[in-house]
Amino acid sequence: MSLTNVLRVINGMRSRRPLLYNSMVYGFFCTSAEFIRQSYSKMSKPIQPVVEESRDITDTRGPVLIRIHKFCGMLGLADDDTSMQSTDYNRSQLKRFAIYGCFLAGPILHGWYKWLDAFYSGTSTGIVIRKLLADQFILTPPLLVVFFTSMSLMEAKSDVLRECKIKFLHTFQTSCAYWLPVQLVNFMLIPPSLRVTYVSIAAFCWVNIMCYLKSAPVTENASKK
Repeated sequence: MSLTNVLRVINGMRSRRPLLYNSMVYGFFCTSAEFIRQSYSKMSKPIQPVVEESRDITDTRGPVLIRIHKFCGMLGLADDDTSMQSTDYNRSQLKRFAIYGCFLAGPILHGWYKWLDAFYSGTSTGIVIRKLLADQFILTPPLLVVFFTSMSLMEAKSDVLRECKIKFLHTFQTSCAYWLPVQLVNFMLIPPSLRVTYVSIAAFCWVNIMCYLKSAPVTENASKK
């Protein structure tokens, strides 16, 4: 199949199946960003911990959570062996980002922006500001919770909320610093014909940041509080 035919198929999918198209594109962004992050980590120093946390962690898994973890293990999503991660790619992590992008973040973002553009139609300064505030303070917090908890669930962690509690505030602050100016430039300066390209590049950069924050380890104190 020639490149022209491939582009024709992609354009047809984008117009006829926008949900499928957006989900696949975002899943590709997530997986590619994590692949780049792992490639870079092989040539750089270890990532510094985000915060400190006590090492006493209670296993809060119930019967339903245990079954979910077993199912994730069958799919090869949990990290059974971390000894090779310094010399080989963490394929389980790549699978987790692909699932998150295709089946969670992609559909959520597709529905959200479809509603947002319909509810706040226009390009006036007031409309743009409303879109920015709604996107950052209504969508972003629950989406970050979904990101960290779904990743912990697929990693078969005993406490699926622990990482979210530790990294949520820092990640949300980073998203404010990144997306508010990015989206302001998008709605105010970027021509409509280049908007999709601009947002795609911006989203890919953000997913790289998310991969970096997700991979940041947690330092545990030896003493009990």
